[in-house]
Amino acid sequence: MPNIYETISPEWQLRLAVRTKSPSQLALTFAAYAGQFYDRASFDDLARRVSDLYADVNDTQAHEFRDRLNRRLCDRFHEPVVWETVAPDDNRPA
Repeated sequence: MPNIYETISPEWQLRLAVRTKSPSQLALTFAAYAGQFYDRASFDDLARRVSDLYADVNDTQAHEFRDRLNRRLCDRFHEPVVWETVAPDDNRPA
C-alpha cells in the first residue's frame, strides 16, 4: 500500500504541510535540509512557495516562516533565502 505522500502531487504536499505545521516547525525542517539541495536556487524557490502559501492564509505566518528560516539558516552557516526576485531584463545588453 502506498504512503499518502506518494499519492498526492508535490504542490498538494506543500499545501498539506502548511495546513498541519506551524511556520516555526516548517522553518526548522527546511533549515535542517538546506544542505541537501544541490541547487540553492531550487531551495530558495521552494521556500518562497511555502511562504506564499502561508501568506494566502495569514501574512503574519508568512513573515514568521521567513524570519525563522533565515535565522536557522544563519545558525547553520548558510546564506539567508533570497525572498524577492527580479525578473531578468530582456532588453539589457549581454
